[in-house]
Amino acid sequence: MKKYWNVFLLVALMALSACTINNPSTSSTSNNDNTSQISTSNSEETSTSESTSSTTTSEVDEVEAYYQDVDTSLSGEAFLKELQDLNAKMRVRTVGYSNMGSYFLKTDGDPDNPGNLIGFYSGDSAYFSGSWTTFNREHVWPNSRGGSAVENDIHVIRPTIQSQNGDRGNSFFVEGKSSSKGGWDPAMESWGDAKYRGIVARIVFYCVVANPNFELVDKDNVSSGESNYKRSMGKLSDLLEWNDTYSIDWTETQRNDAAQDIQGNRNPFIDHPEWVNKIWG
Repeated sequence: MKKYWNVFLLVALMALSACTINNPSTSSTSNNDNTSQISTSNSEETSTSESTSSTTTSEVDEVEAYYQDVDTSLSGEAFLKELQDLNAKMRVRTVGYSNMGSYFLKTDGDPDNPGNLIGFYSGDSAYFSGSWTTFNREHVWPNSRGGSAVENDIHVIRPTIQSQNGDRGNSFFVEGKSSSKGGWDPAMESWGDAKYRGIVARIVFYCVVANPNFELVDKDNVSSGESNYKRSMGKLSDLLEWNDTYSIDWTETQRNDAAQDIQGNRNPFIDHPEWVNKIWG
């Protein structure tokens, strides 16, 4: 009897040992399954992230391809000449001052209010009927100071709400000034938005790229009796500071992309605001 009892104990011990071995195996399988699920999830997230990154990189590469022939090792007048030559090559047409209204909804449209334009200097949104009852066509480089030479270029003309447009006159952009005679600063108006300091500066700099006869001076004003009255704008030191202080606004990016679609050329100082200092800094 004792012999059979020993055999029974031996069988029981063997069965218990088998259960102990099998349990870790089951646990290991479960852990492996969980690890596999996490790995797949992370892979999907990585794939989505890479896709988003690829799209962004592609868009940046497309813009940079526009400047691929520009020698960025240059500076001063030599670098300005590079940008002037590029602009002359890439700008296949201008739309004409009288036709600006046909394109403003594309360049200056309010994405949150279809049919509205975003007014220059203030950022106010208002409905645009297609006629010039609410908006004016603002010469950022004043017509009386030679702006007619670039007024057909959509990079230069901006839609401005009529009740606000008359405050500037044809004055230079001068920080802290609200008088149209002694200089003008959009941030000094009750309805003005300070971010337009930077936007204005980059348009004025572009004008010199678009017309090599233009020059920038570090003065509050050039009077009508001076020889460079019809080709100069300022105030250069304030424009330089504004470009450095105010970062690129989404309205500038929207505009630059649309203007390229329309005319073929871009404002280089929106894509590369640091280039301003390579020339005038």
